[in-house]
Amino acid sequence: MPRKRKIFYGWWMVLAHATLNVFAGGTFVYGFTTFFNPIRNTFGWTAAVTSIAFVLQRLEWGIMGPVAGFLVDRVGTRKLMLPGWGLAALGFFLLSRIDSLWAFYGAFFVLATGMSFAHFLVPNTAIANWFVRKRSRAMTFVYVGMGLSGTVVPLLALSISQFGWRETLTFVGIGALVIGLPLSLVIRHKPQQYGYLPDGETRETTDVPDLHSSSEVAKQDAVYTSRDFTAREALRTRAFWLLCSVFFFQHIGTSAVMVHIVPYLESVDIPTTLAASAVAGVTVCSLIGRLGFGILGDFTSKRYLMAIALSFQTIGVFILSFVSMDKVWFLVPFLLTYAPGYGGPIPLRLALQADYFGTRSYGTIAGLMSTVSMLGGLASPVVAGWIFDVTGSYRLAWQLFALVTLPAVPLMLLARPPQAEQGEELYITS
Repeated sequence: MPRKRKIFYGWWMVLAHATLNVFAGGTFVYGFTTFFNPIRNTFGWTAAVTSIAFVLQRLEWGIMGPVAGFLVDRVGTRKLMLPGWGLAALGFFLLSRIDSLWAFYGAFFVLATGMSFAHFLVPNTAIANWFVRKRSRAMTFVYVGMGLSGTVVPLLALSISQFGWRETLTFVGIGALVIGLPLSLVIRHKPQQYGYLPDGETRETTDVPDLHSSSEVAKQDAVYTSRDFTAREALRTRAFWLLCSVFFFQHIGTSAVMVHIVPYLESVDIPTTLAASAVAGVTVCSLIGRLGFGILGDFTSKRYLMAIALSFQTIGVFILSFVSMDKVWFLVPFLLTYAPGYGGPIPLRLALQADYFGTRSYGTIAGLMSTVSMLGGLASPVVAGWIFDVTGSYRLAWQLFALVTLPAVPLMLLARPPQAEQGEELYITS
């Protein structure tokens, strides 16, 4: 008989993961854009050359993602997260001491490798294991932390201006140890190993949803799966490759925005403090999408919600091209379209993968998807930097990326659940 607690342990894991997302998002995913110009100006590097570090990060993620996914499915989460945070801290410390371009690339590669094991895929696999019916909501609350991480970015910008970028990176490295290591101990791989069932259910209350329910939810994309897919089986499905294509096109725009938004706003004479606040605005406004789309994902079609969110994201990237000091108000419609469109697919994607392919090989499948999807974000930061170096403006880059991101919408609508085999059936809504 599973042990009973007033609060299901899975929700403590959600809180820990969300807190880690605040730190990782604020310092690495979104916050590193604040270091871009200070480092570049110190050494006199071009925007394109500096952007190569971010290409290396995405290349490393594409290589290490499947490795991390394979390992987490076999050894569990904490055995990867603890060394991952230690390596991430080392990367921050090394970055604070760089004295050449190759040292910059090397330190950034160490940092990115650490984050591959400390963040995103590895703890997400645990959350997917601990929740089934409430999976979309759990992923939503996890990534509320990522939405709140933008509030850290102005603090980074302030620290850089007051103490310098080297000192700030040292502070962040210490934070990675103080915050990352203890919270990693909270994350546990599978509920069954600790006497629980997913969602905090007991065997008396666990059942299969009513397949004859008149609920509209039950009518949308209802599928049955006889078992969890292995990675090899997932690779043979049309749904896997359609989802990879969706994320490929999506990352073309988001990757460049993530790297260049502060340098772009500074290039049109918007003050650094306001530019950093815009990054915070993106992450905070993304909560509209993370919460709204994420919570709805447990009650209606995730495919349709994803398509709507991706449409908003595409429109937002196009609007960004018109922001200038004279038209700074364009930041408002940019934030209200791009941010929810960027935030919404994050919890939906994670829950949708588990809905389609199960959790047996969740980490491995997620890692394989990352290898394909990362190609979309591999070159776009460098292309954006090159366009700026040549033309002196980012406008063409944003308009180009908005156009290239557009195919993600129809591809998402085509990505129906894989056909299930006969046998013991589990009802899911996708």
